Amino acid sequence: MSLMISYILSFTATVLGIIEPFGKKMSTVLVFNFTGNLIVGISYLLAGGDGALAGAAICFVACVQVFINYSYTRHEKRIPNFLLAVYLVVFIAVNLVVFKAWYDVLALAAAVCYVFSISQQKPATYRILYCLNSTLWIVYDFMAGAYGNLSTHIALAVFTLVSMFINDRKSKKDI
Repeated sequence: MSLMISYILSFTATVLGIIEPFGKKMSTVLVFNFTGNLIVGISYLLAGGDGALAGAAICFVACVQVFINYSYTRHEKRIPNFLLAVYLVVFIAVNLVVFKAWYDVLALAAAVCYVFSISQQKPATYRILYCLNSTLWIVYDFMAGAYGNLSTHIALAVFTLVSMFINDRKSKKDI
């Protein structure tokens, strides 16, 4: 039963994640990102598996980061560099605490990429880093056996690429 709920949550996160990269403002992107991370984190817990705890922990820490970044973005303020350093230290610490399998390093690499992606002021730069983040999660999900989340991250990567093609190509033509 919990696996079925995990798949339903992954599907819901997929829908939110498909919408997310099309956001024109970072504040909109962050709202979808927060909700998606929360749902994916719960999905990892329900899916179980050897490495799923690392994925869940990183998603929940990401929720805190997105919440903090949202307050800066909403007021059109730049995220301070010291805060980025704090995020990196926290993600490394969380990963070390929940480390069980060698491929948990991929979750950490995705988290580091995420710190920089979600801290961008321009959605175009965010999309590039988010695509890299999704790619790392795809490999992690496969290795952890988190197949519901694997399908979510594949869809996110594909739709982020589509969004890059639609939004960022258009903005380059305008320059």
